[in-house]
Amino acid sequence: MKIRPSLRLYFFISIALLGTGMTVGFSVLSVNYYIDGLDRGLNGVMHELVMTTDAQDGQPVDFADFQIASRWQDTPAIIQQRFRSPPKIENDLLKFKDQESFFSLPRNMFFVAMIRNANGEPRYVTKVMLAKSDVQLKSKKHFARFYWIIIIGVSVMTIFAGLLVVVMGKVAKPIESLGNWAKTLNHENVQLPPPDFIYNELNTLASIIKSSLDSAHQSLAREQTFLSYASHELRTPITVIRSNVELLKRLSEQSPLTSKQQLTLERIERAGLTMSDLTETLLWLGHKDDEPIHLEPVKLNEQIQNLSSELAYLLNGKNVEVDLVCQAYQFDTAATACHIVLSNLIRNAYQHTQHGRVQILQEGSCVSITNSSQSDEVKSTELQNNNSKSQLGYGLGLQLSEKIIQRHNWQYKIKDLPGFYQVKVDFNP
Repeated sequence: MKIRPSLRLYFFISIALLGTGMTVGFSVLSVNYYIDGLDRGLNGVMHELVMTTDAQDGQPVDFADFQIASRWQDTPAIIQQRFRSPPKIENDLLKFKDQESFFSLPRNMFFVAMIRNANGEPRYVTKVMLAKSDVQLKSKKHFARFYWIIIIGVSVMTIFAGLLVVVMGKVAKPIESLGNWAKTLNHENVQLPPPDFIYNELNTLASIIKSSLDSAHQSLAREQTFLSYASHELRTPITVIRSNVELLKRLSEQSPLTSKQQLTLERIERAGLTMSDLTETLLWLGHKDDEPIHLEPVKLNEQIQNLSSELAYLLNGKNVEVDLVCQAYQFDTAATACHIVLSNLIRNAYQHTQHGRVQILQEGSCVSITNSSQSDEVKSTELQNNNSKSQLGYGLGLQLSEKIIQRHNWQYKIKDLPGFYQVKVDFNP
C-alpha cells in the first residue's frame, strides 16, 4: 500500500521547523550579544587600567585581578603557556578556556590584550579566572543565565508546538468534515443543502462540489434515459426489418432471386443482426448500476458455437481460417450481458481479419479470442480502406464490452501487437 504524504503533516513540520529555527536563532544571537557585551566591558576596563597605571620593564602592576606589563616576558607564566605568542593587534581581546566539552562550563579562563598607553607604548593586560576564584563564581552565574536562556527557548518552542497543534485541529477538523460529507454524496442526497463548515472558504468549496456532482448526476440520468428510449424505439423497426427479411427468404424458395437480389438480402439481414445486437447492448447499458443482476444458467460452449455460426457471414470472401475449440461448461451468470460481450468480441475478430487466422479457445469460464494477420502491410491497407462507419463500430463494440465487463467484475485482458490481437475474458468474477 502506497503511503501518501499529508498536507497537515507537511504544514506542521514546516511551521515547527520555522518556529524552532527562529527560537534557536534568536537564542544564539542573544547569547552571542551577551558574551560580546561582556568582552567589550572587560576590554574597556583593561583600557582604563592601562591609561591610569604606569608599568615599567620588569615591574608588572597587579590591580583587581588584572596585571599590566610593559613586556610580554613580564606577563604571568600561565598566560605565556596558554598563548604561545603575544597579541599583535591593538585592543584585540584574546581568550582561552579550559573546558571538557563545548557544552560544559569552562573551569579556567584566560584573557590578554595589547593596549597602548597615552604615550603610545604597548602594554600587555592579562586576567586569569580560576575555578575557585570569586570572579569565576560570577562567571558561573553568567553561564547559569545562559542555561536559563536555553530552558526558556525550549519552553517557548514547546508552547508554540502546542498552540500549533490546537490551531491545526481547528482548521483540519472542518476540512475532514468536508471530505466525509463529499464521500456520502449520491443521487439521493445531492439535492440537499450542504452543512455549515464554519469557514466561508469551505462553504464555497462545498457548494462547488455539490453543484458539480449534481450536474454530473443530471447528465448521467439524461444519458441513461436517452439510451433506454432510443433502444426501445429502435427495437420496433429492427424487428420489422428482420421479419421482412425472413419473409423474403421464404418467398425466395418459391421464386428464386437473382444473385444480386440474394446479395442485397444478405446485406440487409446482416445489418439487421448488427443493429439488433447494438440495440440490446445500449438498452442494457441504460440500466442503473444499483439494479440487481439476474443470474441465469448459460452453456458457454454452445453460446460461442452459435454466435460463431451466426457471424460467419463476416468471413465471406476472406482468406481466414477459424479455429474453434470449446469444452462443455455451464454456469450461472448474467446471460444477456454474456451474450452481448461474446457477440461483440467475435464480431470484431471476424470483421477485422482479412487474411490470417481467428482462434477461439474456451476453457471453463475463460474465453480467449485471437485474430492474426499474415502481414502487417495487409492489415495496414485494410484499416486504411475501411470506411469510418466500420471503424466506429469496431471501437464502439469494444468500449461497450469493456463497460459491461467492468460492471460485472469480470476479468479482461488485451494484447495488441503488430499483426496480432488477443482478448481474454473470464466470466467468473
